[in-house]
Amino acid sequence: MHVAAVLKRKGSRIVSAAPGDTVAAVTRLLTEHRIGAVLVMNEDGLPVGILSERDIVRAVARDGAAALDRPAADLMTRELITAAPNDTVADMMAVMTERRIRHVPIVEDGRVIGVISIGDVVKARIDDAELEVESLRGYVAGMG
Repeated sequence: MHVAAVLKRKGSRIVSAAPGDTVAAVTRLLTEHRIGAVLVMNEDGLPVGILSERDIVRAVARDGAAALDRPAADLMTRELITAAPNDTVADMMAVMTERRIRHVPIVEDGRVIGVISIGDVVKARIDDAELEVESLRGYVAGMG
């Protein structure tokens, strides 16, 4: 299965923040949308980083409540690991595991078209496995 199929199933909604948004504002976005990370986009709509729950927890552990008043740009991960719609789910699982990341922006023609999470990838793998089992059952049942 390809990343494009995952995006088709889950949708391509992108929740983002501006670099100057406070971490407190980002936490409200994460809570409201029930997600674990937001893309940080500049005024041209281009991604400049990603800010995750992990980034925020680390900052709060280090700086206390003052971390919530800092701009997203201070805490975001600037080195974005991206994928293309034709990348496979298996490849994404390997990248996410190896790089220890949970969210990957999907880029096509230089534009972000969606974000997939480790949960999306695992769900796709489970769905594939279930489909394979059902196909095998049908094949075996048809032989009798």
